[in-house]
Amino acid sequence: MSWVCEGGGKCYTPLKIISMKLKKVQLDDWELLRTLEEASATKMYAPCEGEEGYKKYIEESTVYFIMDKKNAVGTISYEIQKDGKCVINGLTVKPEHRSRGIARQAMEYLLNEIDDREIELVVHPENIPALLIYLHLGFIITKWEDNHFGDGEPRLHLKKKSRKGRS
Repeated sequence: MSWVCEGGGKCYTPLKIISMKLKKVQLDDWELLRTLEEASATKMYAPCEGEEGYKKYIEESTVYFIMDKKNAVGTISYEIQKDGKCVINGLTVKPEHRSRGIARQAMEYLLNEIDDREIELVVHPENIPALLIYLHLGFIITKWEDNHFGDGEPRLHLKKKSRKGRS
């Protein structure tokens, strides 16, 4: 992507704004969910394993497809814990759709949906694009944890207070 520079030395990469929508994932959508999640699998993000793993994920979390027109280009999900806190437990965008502002738009939508709760998430410290989105949206880093998921990889814990001041 090329840089655009304005007077005063302000330079940026323009984002192609999309008309993104979220569509709730249903149990019978597990195969499409698997396809999208596996397209994003790296040492920084590990998808579920098998049909039962995906179905359990759909049952225990609120999972959305990120839609660009009629095409699913990613996923975003959260879970409300017993103490009322919200844990964002998934955000993926297919590699060919990255750097278009899709993940940020999806996060903004989700934050508006759950803005009366304290929100937590974990991210791999090398996932700089995701980390920058989270920090820009007001999350703060609260902790570094080695081997968080038992995969030998570290994770950063981030937290965002509710907009209404409640935890």
